[in-house]
Amino acid sequence: MSQGSMLAVNARVTAFAMGGQQRVAHEIMKRLPEAALIMPTRPLGGLKGHAWEQGVLPMRAAGRLLWSPSATGPLLYRHQVVTVHDTAFFDVPEYFSPSFVKLYQTLVPRLCKRVAKVVTVSEFSRQQMAKRMGLSPEKIEVVANGVASHFRPYDPATLEATRAALDLPRRYVLVQATSDKRKNLARTLDAWRQISDRLPADLHLVVSGNLSRAHVFGETSDLDLEGPRIRVIGYVAEEHMGPLMAGAEAFLFASLYEGFGLPVLEAMATGTPVITGNTTSLPEVAGDAALLVDAGSTQSIAQAILDLVERPILASTLTTRGFKRARSFTWDAAAERYAAIFRGLQMAKNETSSSQPAGGMVREPSPIP
Repeated sequence: MSQGSMLAVNARVTAFAMGGQQRVAHEIMKRLPEAALIMPTRPLGGLKGHAWEQGVLPMRAAGRLLWSPSATGPLLYRHQVVTVHDTAFFDVPEYFSPSFVKLYQTLVPRLCKRVAKVVTVSEFSRQQMAKRMGLSPEKIEVVANGVASHFRPYDPATLEATRAALDLPRRYVLVQATSDKRKNLARTLDAWRQISDRLPADLHLVVSGNLSRAHVFGETSDLDLEGPRIRVIGYVAEEHMGPLMAGAEAFLFASLYEGFGLPVLEAMATGTPVITGNTTSLPEVAGDAALLVDAGSTQSIAQAILDLVERPILASTLTTRGFKRARSFTWDAAAERYAAIFRGLQMAKNETSSSQPAGGMVREPSPIP
């Protein structure tokens, strides 16, 4: 990265396994090649990570415009853009650990009021941020997420290689969930168990995702993962995510709360029909290209699974619509929006600096790589 970069990125989040927020940071950063990435020398989570952001990061940013892509950043650094994906820690605090809720309810609103610009990922999240944090809607820019290129249809040989690598059944419905209770995994599993005897005997439910983030989402020891033809495969490496989705007969994402819901679009891009929830940002993202369900109803989820399995014309229609829907969300477009925001803020700062009397100008320190 160039030492003369005008943009610095708080890249602490990129040290962790790929999730929604890591995906956004990764895809935008690789399209901003002149940005200077700043991160700890080793992965820092929890309080140690926040302490690094408040103390070390501002010094290393050295007066440059700073982008913090994962909701937190240095409170005293005003020349900053912060991306906040949702306000779930206000809206549904019962789904998180008490310590996480307390920290984010204290830190994030203060940060958003201080920084130059706030970005979020959906109109739903923009409205919630304005209401929950007392922000002017004009201060919040909506930049929708995109779909990475490896979410696409795959040839049979690639699907077979991923099936072998992950020990997958030949036919499966895919669920992507974490220990985050918003993902509604317990109710999804209950729905499957209720109808498993009405489904083809060779059709399985495959559950992927990291189920071990108790420091954020609380304990999940009470989650029953047992049941007929249920296969839990845990965290899946990025190289297999596209083929894993593409090989499914349906993608089931009955989430109770999403700031965006990127897996919905990723599954659509692979040609897999999608079932998802009918609340928060999900209808905004899915449009008419998914089967929407009442995620709070086990019966609604179960019926949607049956509908897709028993009505191939419905599945085919959703696949066609899904391809079209996913193509309208690109990371190139998202990166262009971010770049425009960064340019506008930098130009405004330069104009302000040039209008000050010579004696009042403050010289910024040299950038630190």
